[in-house]
Amino acid sequence: MGSLDSWSVEFDKIGWFIPPYVTIGQMDEILRSNTESPSGLAQPDLEVILAGIYSPSNMASLYIEKYSTTPFVKDYMKILGDGLEAHFLGLHYAAVATLIPVVEGVSRRLAEKRCVGHKYIKQTIKNLCESCKTEVTNKKLGAYEEAESMIDSFEQFATKKLYADSAQYPHDDNTNRNGITHAAYADADYGKPINFYKTVAAINSLCFLSAIDSGLSWSPPKGSESGMKKSLYYSICQKIATIREQNS
Repeated sequence: MGSLDSWSVEFDKIGWFIPPYVTIGQMDEILRSNTESPSGLAQPDLEVILAGIYSPSNMASLYIEKYSTTPFVKDYMKILGDGLEAHFLGLHYAAVATLIPVVEGVSRRLAEKRCVGHKYIKQTIKNLCESCKTEVTNKKLGAYEEAESMIDSFEQFATKKLYADSAQYPHDDNTNRNGITHAAYADADYGKPINFYKTVAAINSLCFLSAIDSGLSWSPPKGSESGMKKSLYYSICQKIATIREQNS
């Protein structure tokens, strides 16, 4: 398909980026919805679309087939498991607070392995993305132009939004590490499913970078019996979340 840089520009306007393990059709739906909206795609509307992408079945497959086998990501399996379960139980503050440290942990471990680590996390992510992008383009690995756009898009999101100064975060969903972990944001400021979707998409991007580093497949998960069982459990969690919300 070639470069996806134009997609990256449009996604950036609505606080999104080009993540791995998402189909062209799903990304096109986001772009189309954004174009059709006079004022651009609002965060609640983006959240509805992302709910279908990061569904119980898709997240279960990622957890079983990707997270458990990818270097540095698999070091956080219990934490990831708790974060995913919290999300489907409707514990949105707990979910994002659990998962945000994984972004930094995987970034730092993978960057150190590639000898591009840095004291500060934003520079670490920049160095890591540049290192992986250089490998992809120099070796012309896979659909390297698409991969280059995906890496650039993730870097922009991570350094200019996820790890931005909380006062400078430009979207009303407030998926921002500093605002959440330093408690600059109170109850009303975040705690929505979209915070989970953006955070887990960042983790998926790191999964993709680790696959580049280790020579693993870039393909999305294919589905498995274990994934189906996990998906069923997540669906049950959603039902419990509904009961919990009705009685809160």
